[in-house]
Amino acid sequence: MTQISANGDASADDEAFLVFRETRLIPASTSKTGPPRDGKEFEYAEHSFLGDSVQLKLEGGNATAAALVPLALPNKLQLTYGQINGLAGDFYGTTKPISDGADDEDRAHRFILAYNQLAVDTNRQPSEATAILDLLQEEVEAVNTALKDGKDPSKALSKLKGINIKLQKITITRGKDYPSYVMLAQRNWDHFGEDARTAYNTGHAEALKYAATPGSDLRLSYALNAFADHFLEDSFSAGHLRAPRRALHDSINFTADLCCKYMHDEDCALGISVKNPSGDSFMVYGDKRLLDKANSQNQQLCLSAVQASADEVYQAWHDKKTPSESSYKAWSYAPTLESARGDQVLAPLFKFPENRSSVAPRRKDITKRRMGKDTDYTDDYWWATTLGELKLSKLWDYPMHLDN
Repeated sequence: MTQISANGDASADDEAFLVFRETRLIPASTSKTGPPRDGKEFEYAEHSFLGDSVQLKLEGGNATAAALVPLALPNKLQLTYGQINGLAGDFYGTTKPISDGADDEDRAHRFILAYNQLAVDTNRQPSEATAILDLLQEEVEAVNTALKDGKDPSKALSKLKGINIKLQKITITRGKDYPSYVMLAQRNWDHFGEDARTAYNTGHAEALKYAATPGSDLRLSYALNAFADHFLEDSFSAGHLRAPRRALHDSINFTADLCCKYMHDEDCALGISVKNPSGDSFMVYGDKRLLDKANSQNQQLCLSAVQASADEVYQAWHDKKTPSESSYKAWSYAPTLESARGDQVLAPLFKFPENRSSVAPRRKDITKRRMGKDTDYTDDYWWATTLGELKLSKLWDYPMHLDN
């Protein structure tokens, strides 16, 4: 199998894994026993992305940094909002993607099954989640060092090797219905495009419904929502907006999926321009660049979306009523898929096929990234040969460039 690293660099001596994971966890998210008792590990909160940066309103109505709020799960795991957020989807899921559900009820059932693998299971927890968080500490420390030195974290993260192999070893002995780290990535369209929106809406609705139930536990409501927010955040990552994930999938081997990984990495590294329903125009990057300076506006909008999501949970718990799906405020901050898939400087490596039985058109010359009059697409190619061309080109080695 063609080998590919976490940051998209393909090489024979690197990690042989299909990985789309975003770096989400921050310093305050890594204590095995829950959030730190003091605020020392939260000193880079203004730079951090997502879960643990939001303010959670507690039972008395006072707001507290999520990194300092322990969320006790049914299986006695005690995690922060950011920890749950970072573990959701990429590490905990099932063989049945949420967005594949036949209806709202089926999708909700799939979401709860995925959530329960982290929050309810006692066969592998708490040891498995603790081991995963211990490994992710290496990423957290790399991010903190870069931020402290005034550098972009992507450069530090691109140098980390071996983590994905260790993560796979931790999860490889799971049961047949609960995929390992790598196998979750092979069927991860819940993290892309319309499917990510469906997955978030489903999970957010479940969190709101539980929060509005008489006698509900506010912190458990937040735990459910933290799991759902993972899919919301994917909608702020360039590599998750216009990649035709379902079309770039092969149930027999990883070749098509790895081709999608190359497109994901290219879009994340070089960025695409987008708009949101609120009228903001901005650049979106992703993956290892989520915390880079170039992604700062997108980062702030994403944080606003996650904050709005958490606030709706508190309001549902307080008022005992839920908002309609059409009024979910988080989407007012998120890039529209229409803008992401519109005219761009960076030509998409693959386009959406005309129908599900068609092949996704590919850039005829994979080396020409800048969109121009001579940009051409073809559906006459093989996944394996395309993968070989992508690897041999070396153009996906970090750092990437628009013009070569």
